[in-house]
Amino acid sequence: RKQWYQRRVRVDFIDYEQTEPRQRTTAVSSGITYGRETAVHRALNQRKNEFTNLQPCRVLCVTWNVNGQLPTEDLDTLLSVDDRPADVICVGYQELDLSPETLLLLNDSSKELMWMEKMKAGLPKGVSYKLLKHIRLVGILLVVYVRESMIPRISDVYTGSVSTGIMGMLGNKGGVSIKFNIDMTSIAIVNSHLAAHQEMVERRNQDYRDIFTKMRFDNDEANTLKNSDIVVWKGDLNYRVSDNEITGEEIRTR
Repeated sequence: RKQWYQRRVRVDFIDYEQTEPRQRTTAVSSGITYGRETAVHRALNQRKNEFTNLQPCRVLCVTWNVNGQLPTEDLDTLLSVDDRPADVICVGYQELDLSPETLLLLNDSSKELMWMEKMKAGLPKGVSYKLLKHIRLVGILLVVYVRESMIPRISDVYTGSVSTGIMGMLGNKGGVSIKFNIDMTSIAIVNSHLAAHQEMVERRNQDYRDIFTKMRFDNDEANTLKNSDIVVWKGDLNYRVSDNEITGEEIRTR
């Protein structure tokens, strides 16, 4: 009898605020919650060590609202946070280009090229990286680099975007995403810029819901964020903490 076997990855997310990376291991269960399928997937999950080979993968995620500015400094320290270079580097920019032409005409932006060149120059030294994909929605840019040695393990690379800006249509706010498989694990990286201002909490919540539910990769109605094994969501989310709830000093002491 031929044994069925799958290879999946364990993803370590690098977090600037803690010394040890957070780990998330993908499970075999697909989230089906009814009938016979539930029992089958539960049984598979209990025996997943018999047919699943977990491979470690370090993912560095960076988010940066650049406020329409041009890069003036090297990005080496931003993209090399320790002496273990990441396998996958994902950088999300917001407000990359604030010009009216870019907003209204969706023109190409010279700032996009400048920031991407600066990012390429700042990649960790001693490791060969390859640009996997990039996507821009007005001022929201997402760039993903991977180690060249990992290219044979990567497949099914898709992109998608959702506008939630003025009148729910313009791309001054919204989200972009790049989705890809490493072995048999699907990973979706989302970069978003949600509504601003203290009182716009519900609008930010709605922006999130719209991006999550409307995101379609390469216009495929069946290819969504929901059917990804791992979703990494980052960006300028614009949520605020009121002084009436907690002071800045309390936040710093905690």
